[in-house]
Amino acid sequence: MDNLKSLVLKHLSSRHGALLDAWTKTGNHPSGTTVENHCDMVYSLALLGELPAIASAAVDRFRELILAADLPGWSTRDVAEARLSVHNCAYLLGALNLLEQRFSGVFASALGSRRFRPEQLIDMRTCVPRFPRKWAHHNWRVSHWLGGVPSIILSLEASGANGADEVEGLSARVREAVSGLMDPSTGMIRAYRSDILQRLFRIAYGFRHSPDLGDLGGVAHILWIDHASGRRYLALPEIHAEASRLFQSREPFMEAVPYCLDFDVVQALRTSAQQLGVDSLQDRERAFLMMSDIEKFFEQPTAGYTLHKIPGALATYHECGLLVGEVSLRQLELAPIDIISAAKWL
Repeated sequence: MDNLKSLVLKHLSSRHGALLDAWTKTGNHPSGTTVENHCDMVYSLALLGELPAIASAAVDRFRELILAADLPGWSTRDVAEARLSVHNCAYLLGALNLLEQRFSGVFASALGSRRFRPEQLIDMRTCVPRFPRKWAHHNWRVSHWLGGVPSIILSLEASGANGADEVEGLSARVREAVSGLMDPSTGMIRAYRSDILQRLFRIAYGFRHSPDLGDLGGVAHILWIDHASGRRYLALPEIHAEASRLFQSREPFMEAVPYCLDFDVVQALRTSAQQLGVDSLQDRERAFLMMSDIEKFFEQPTAGYTLHKIPGALATYHECGLLVGEVSLRQLELAPIDIISAAKWL
C-alpha cells in the first residue's frame, strides 16, 4: 500500500501535473498560474521532503514573476493594499524562506533593489497594521492583516534583502501594537467596537462555519508570529484550553476536509502546551487519530479538493507528529517540520 508521501505526489501529478512538472522538471510555468498556486506547490514539496527535487530553472522563473509583482509594502502605488493581498504576500515570503534552504540568496534576489515602504502596511505613529475597518467583526479575515503584516516584516528582517537592516525590530513593535486589538482575558482578536454587532455577526457566520473555530483560526495567524519570534502567548492558559476543546470536539477534521483550519487548531494546541509545559494523553491520542484520518483521506481525495488545501493538510500532519513526539514520520519518510519556524506563515 502506498504511503502518504506517494499518495500526495500521485494526487499532485493527476490534478496539478503541469505545475508539478514545472517545479520539478521543466521550469516552464503553466500560463494562468497564480502566485498562490506556485506557493502552494513550494509548500507541498517542502512538506513532502521534496525540496531537492525542485528545478533551478523553476526558481529562476519564479524570481522573475516576483520581480514583476506589485507587492504590498513594496508597491509603487500610494495604497495600503497592492494587487497581491497581504495574506498572499506573507505566503509568498514564506515560500521564499523555504526555497532559501536550498537556493541561497533567492529571497534577496527575488525582491531586488525595490525599497520597502512600511507606511503601506502600518500606521507609522502607532505601528498598528492597516486593515479594512469593514472587516473588524470578522476575526478570521482581519487576522490576515494583524498577523500577515508582522509576518512580512519578520521575514524581511531575517532575509538579508534590500532594506532588511532598516526595519530591524519593527516586527516586534508591530506585534506589540496588535495586542491592543486583542482581548487579554481570552487571547482572541477584538478589533471590533460594538458587542451587539459582534453578536449579530457571529449568528450570521454560524450558518456556514463555527464562530469559535473562526476565532481560534483567526488568532492563530498572530500566534504564528509569537511562535516564530519566541513570544509568550496572550492569555496562554485560555488559548490552550480552547484549542484542546475544539480539537477534541470535532472529527475527523475541523470541517469537511483537512486543510489549514486543522493546522490552526493543532498548532495552537501544540505550541501553547509547549509554553505551559503540559502534556495531555487525550490530545496525543486524538493527534494519532487525525494523522490516520489524513492518510485515509488522501487514498481518495474528494472531488474539488483544491491545491491550496494541500499544504494545510500536510502541515497538520507534521504538527500532529510534533504533538505526539514523533522523531520520524514514516508515512512521509522525513522528520516532522515546524513549518511556522521555517516559513513564518502558512
